[in-house]
Amino acid sequence: MKKTVQFIIVTVLMVGFFLGFYYFYPHVWGEILYPLDYQDSIKKYALEDNVDPNLVCAFIYTESHFNKDSTSGVGARGLMQIMPATAAGIAQEIGDNNYSSSKLFDPDTNIRYGTWYIKGLYEQYNGDVSMVAAGYNAGRARADDWRDRGRGLPTETVYFVQKIKNTKEMYDKIYGKWWANPEVQKPNAFYQGIGNFQNFASDLITGKR
Repeated sequence: MKKTVQFIIVTVLMVGFFLGFYYFYPHVWGEILYPLDYQDSIKKYALEDNVDPNLVCAFIYTESHFNKDSTSGVGARGLMQIMPATAAGIAQEIGDNNYSSSKLFDPDTNIRYGTWYIKGLYEQYNGDVSMVAAGYNAGRARADDWRDRGRGLPTETVYFVQKIKNTKEMYDKIYGKWWANPEVQKPNAFYQGIGNFQNFASDLITGKR
């Protein structure tokens, strides 16, 4: 009977602990679910182009989950899933004479091009993230039809727009303005606290406490 009561107490404590962990320590679990790789390139090009770095993160996460070698069924490449033809146009606009389609698998190049493209959409649509995401996914013509004539977007684009907005909110919540404080560190003391709690729970179940 005593062990049953102890087990129930530990279970309740564990549930409470992990709920608190989820809500009050998003920077811990967030590092697992929402990675923040290529910080230097994201920060560099986002700030150069006056784009929120967490918005760039949202596009990278949604398009490739930070997989630099990702290739879509229609041929979009790299972290931000840029089509080679689109990239060729971007290279011409920004004066990159060394562009080749294979460079889209280079994270720095991909982030540079993708962020520059987002900048154009951001300026065209006056910072409306929904329109920026729609234009990025479905093209400017369909985004304009949606805005100006109320024509529906493809289901894929509707999902994409919402995913971008939700993901940016998560990066804002987990990392905040990380580019202003680049030392994003794991709270080691908190991990130690988890170990201490596990030891306490184990002792309680075995009757040591």
